[in-house]
Amino acid sequence: MKNALHARTRRALLCGTTAAIAASASPAAFAAEVGDVTLSWGGYIKLDTLYSHFSDGPVVQGTGRDAYIPNQIPVVGGAAADSHTYLDFHAKETRLFLKADTAVEGHKLGGYLEMDFIVAQGTGNESVTNAYNPGLRRAYITFDNWLLGQDWSTFQNMGAIPEVLDFIAFPTDGTVFSRQPMIRYTAGPFVFALENPETTVATNGGGPSYANTDDSNLLPDFVARYNFKAGASDFTIAGLVRELVDKGQVGGVSDKAVGYGASFSGKLPLGASKNDLRFMLNGGDGIGRYLALNTVGDAVIDDRGDLDTLRIFSGYLALRHPWDDKTRSSLGVSYLSADTDNGDLAAGATEKVKSTFVNLLYSPVTKLTVGAELRYAQRETVVSDKGDLMRLQFSAKYSF
Repeated sequence: MKNALHARTRRALLCGTTAAIAASASPAAFAAEVGDVTLSWGGYIKLDTLYSHFSDGPVVQGTGRDAYIPNQIPVVGGAAADSHTYLDFHAKETRLFLKADTAVEGHKLGGYLEMDFIVAQGTGNESVTNAYNPGLRRAYITFDNWLLGQDWSTFQNMGAIPEVLDFIAFPTDGTVFSRQPMIRYTAGPFVFALENPETTVATNGGGPSYANTDDSNLLPDFVARYNFKAGASDFTIAGLVRELVDKGQVGGVSDKAVGYGASFSGKLPLGASKNDLRFMLNGGDGIGRYLALNTVGDAVIDDRGDLDTLRIFSGYLALRHPWDDKTRSSLGVSYLSADTDNGDLAAGATEKVKSTFVNLLYSPVTKLTVGAELRYAQRETVVSDKGDLMRLQFSAKYSF
């Protein structure tokens, strides 16, 4: 009787605020009781086939052909460029996770570990074995309302994700996207976090790449977030304040600046239909590392040798429409624009990116999804040169 009461009490505790903190954890397919610990595990296996056409030059085999990475769209100014088309097969997105929960002395204690084979590809190649290294995605501890470890940034709303086949799982150019170590506290609809600082800076006359500085940040990035509902709709407002530091590793100068930004996102059911609209709007100064995979970095070294923060606005809009119980489509548009008209960046640095996608997904059974997705994207540099990507992707995914 005592053991049964203890088990019921522990299960009740585990259904409390820990679930709210780790709401973005993957749904578990398997679970087992090991002593006082509930272990759950799962993941998915995914095959991707991608036809990619780049208008302005070649792209080496890697992340730029595995997923939509805006800064890896080649742009050649002036002379006519040679287009390149590629066919790629890969199963690198395959993902595994392990979750542990227990109740200890009236507290909820848990842990989560997740990995895939695309974030840390290592020396894998397509010559013989197509073998790729597992890479850490998320690893955190939960204790009551606290989360300590690596997770999606608190600045990012996972509840606004459109259903897409691309690995990034967002309309890349319009989204907040970051996973990093943090200390997070959740109090009802309010969430506060101190997150790992890192500054990305382009040298004077440099770009489109934005290099990391020498890790001289002494203050964590601070994020505050508020989640709320309006009828059946879910919304999130988040704000970010951070210190930017360059100690001379990029551009040969030392300087500090302040970065700040905000994000508003949500998911809106559309009337009595099963359609829904998902969106995200972002803006700020010196927050480029958090937006569109660092497409436009945090700052650039200006002609005076100071850190000049880059102002960015981005967003996306995606409509999801179920055709029947097994078939659905999503259609989306995405956009990013940066204030880079200061002459401090090289001609190849990114100023604007836009993209659109449409897909058709079919699940013959609950845990299996096959589908096709068409994506068009364009990158524009600070001197108005443009390069395009047209991609057709086919995928099969078994979640377990």
